[in-house]
Amino acid sequence: MALGVPRQAMAPARLIMPMKAERPTDGLRRIALQYTHEDLSQATQNWSKSRQLGSGSYGAVFKGEMKDGTQVAIKMIDLGALKNSGQTEDMAGFDQEVATLSKFRHPNLVTLIGWGKHYHLPHRYLVYELMTGGDIYDRLMKSKRRQNPITFHWYERLSALSDAASGLSHMHNSNPEAFHRDIKSANILLDRHGTAKMADFGLSITSSAAAKSLKVDTISGTPGYACPIYARTGQVTEFSEVYSFGMVILEVLTAIPPAMADSGKPGGIGYPIEDRIKPGADGALERCVQNLDYTAAWPCGLAEELSKLGIRCVNAQDETKRPRFVEVVRTLRKMQDDYPKMQQTPALPLGPPCGYPTILESMGSSQSAIDSAPYMLELVRADDVEVERLPARRRRLHLCPTWDKATGRFTAPVGRQHQSDLFESWLPNEELRSCISRLAFEVSWTPSGNVQIIAKGNNPVTLNNQILTRHQAVQLSIGSEVGFPYSQTGELALFLQLRLARATLESVTNAAAVAPTEILDFKEVDDLISGSWVLRCSFVEGFTEDELLDLPSAVTEFKVDKSEVLVIGRQHQAKEFEQLLSKASACMSFISRAHVQLEVQKDALLATNISSNPVYVDGKPLSKGESRRLRPNQVISFAKLDGSTHVLFMSFEAFVVDRSAAKTKAVR
Repeated sequence: MALGVPRQAMAPARLIMPMKAERPTDGLRRIALQYTHEDLSQATQNWSKSRQLGSGSYGAVFKGEMKDGTQVAIKMIDLGALKNSGQTEDMAGFDQEVATLSKFRHPNLVTLIGWGKHYHLPHRYLVYELMTGGDIYDRLMKSKRRQNPITFHWYERLSALSDAASGLSHMHNSNPEAFHRDIKSANILLDRHGTAKMADFGLSITSSAAAKSLKVDTISGTPGYACPIYARTGQVTEFSEVYSFGMVILEVLTAIPPAMADSGKPGGIGYPIEDRIKPGADGALERCVQNLDYTAAWPCGLAEELSKLGIRCVNAQDETKRPRFVEVVRTLRKMQDDYPKMQQTPALPLGPPCGYPTILESMGSSQSAIDSAPYMLELVRADDVEVERLPARRRRLHLCPTWDKATGRFTAPVGRQHQSDLFESWLPNEELRSCISRLAFEVSWTPSGNVQIIAKGNNPVTLNNQILTRHQAVQLSIGSEVGFPYSQTGELALFLQLRLARATLESVTNAAAVAPTEILDFKEVDDLISGSWVLRCSFVEGFTEDELLDLPSAVTEFKVDKSEVLVIGRQHQAKEFEQLLSKASACMSFISRAHVQLEVQKDALLATNISSNPVYVDGKPLSKGESRRLRPNQVISFAKLDGSTHVLFMSFEAFVVDRSAAKTKAVR
């Protein structure tokens, strides 16, 4: 869960009070199918933990299989927990969700199959179609994680936005009109084919036949997504809903969350999109394009068009200048027509950053690969490395691009995350390696051979010993030298220098022959998993992703050797926690002196909570004395108490260290 904040911290408890809006009068049995508690218990194997898909403050969601074989998601609402928190049964939104989803049927609204209740316990149940593709927020987080990211391609994101807008347009062009009131990326679910559907209608309300807005007694929704005009006036309109969807568009473009926990901000919540993009200020379009999530490989023309749409949607000064949902749908559909998926060069990688040999392997070693990727950067010099002693294939960084139809250019990214193998080979000194930005620069070219370089990262980059201005395109030619200096001030001293050269068929063939991602048989996997482990900090309150990457690994990584038991806690890693929580010092009290015990087992890392303070594994609580086996890429988190809710403030991702290769391998 990189880039900001765990989902729990993005969705503080909703405050909902009775509204003037009309509620359904018919009994639920008349409008939706009722299931017995026995039916639902049988479908979930008696509410087995193995069937649990997620949990919240007032219940959990389980995967179920009905008698007819249909797979479903069953949402259990604990009215007792709701009452204990000082809220009423009406606040659960149970009746409202059944009524709304039973009335509004559309391919892009999640289907409610039925409902149920327990006659002896204060439990209510909602039965939905099973959406196995996760949600947009979850997909964005997985695309940005450091270890084994899962690509969320630009065309998948655009399709999901178009689908969700279609469902919302249906709600707002029906009679009566329906208002969702909690539009956010976490409420847009994906099925196994990638089709997106709006979900979570517990806050929705419907208008009378003629009304186009409703006055509510209490504002609801999620911070960062809620329209400021709606928050100020209590008047919910189609335009206030469009604002929320506009924030989703900007989030999908940039993978920046609209809101995140930040103890240094008023109310403990920061607003990263507002801070970094400033949608209402001049230059917002440029700032949005500069902050694009490059892992999506956005075509430049599409990125600008989508940014303009998102900024229009969040126009906070005059909501009548915002588009209506039907215009949003038509605009997104036109973008899909203008930028079809197959316009991308099929042989070139569209996915997340990965090692250059793997990219070249996917391209093959044919002459067509050279025609599409004709350039490479050759290593000229590197501190602490004798360049001439490196094999030829390890001295070449091949520029493997994506094709942008709108600009007519190929674009190839270069940086610590994109070519991690090479930078590790060239810069064994980790401190020097951290001076290379995750995306340091991009090289682009036209088929006719017009080559440019654009500096992208926070760390300085030079071209022929002149420091490049960030985001400014400069011409490149064969023989141009790109460098990385120690400092941007004082005397210029380069610790790494590369030279632009033409790729050859031989160089591509040699590069593709050394792909770092190996196919392991089961024995190799077992041997690897039973080795040493590392927990690497992937999120901590108060730090941006780049700031966290700048911290030394001695602070952000906890190593667990095969023959040892590691205890994590304030007493054992005092200096590390002091530095990690330097921007959220109040969280230190939620780290116990001895908090979590870790030990390597044959095929997993066993984590045991030895504290009274909360611990979570992949978002699920780990009680005191309880143990859970971690597999590679699972996340262990620490939480603080915010009222009656746990909010995650620090997370660590687990991965295996293969000492024989002296580097980290991800077990797939």
